[in-house]
Amino acid sequence: MRFGVLFASLVLSLVVASCGSSVCSGSSCACPAGETCAFDTCSSSTSGCSFNCASGSTCSGSCGPDCRVECSGASCTHTVGAGSTVNCASGTCAITCNGACTVSGNAALTCGGGTTSGPAGCS
Repeated sequence: MRFGVLFASLVLSLVVASCGSSVCSGSSCACPAGETCAFDTCSSSTSGCSFNCASGSTCSGSCGPDCRVECSGASCTHTVGAGSTVNCASGTCAITCNGACTVSGNAALTCGGGTTSGPAGCS
């Protein structure tokens, strides 16, 4: 009986610790430190999303226009729409902007939607 309770507790803790839509509230997503999260509540057509990737985390996601991405994680891979702001404070960031966007920090930047890459993002 005791083993069964311990096993059930372990399984529950693993399920609760996983990331995905469970780390999002509406269009605001936050990945806890050291986790791997796929922010799946926003898509390329969802505007105004907010992604926050904590220290040591690995995050990915897509959103449409006017999104905000804060990456302090180990790795962030995001596609954002026009008018978005990305801050890559640490780690490796691979950012694709589909339209004009502002990017600060060290990021591998791909510009789409007829924009070109500059020191502050895509324009």
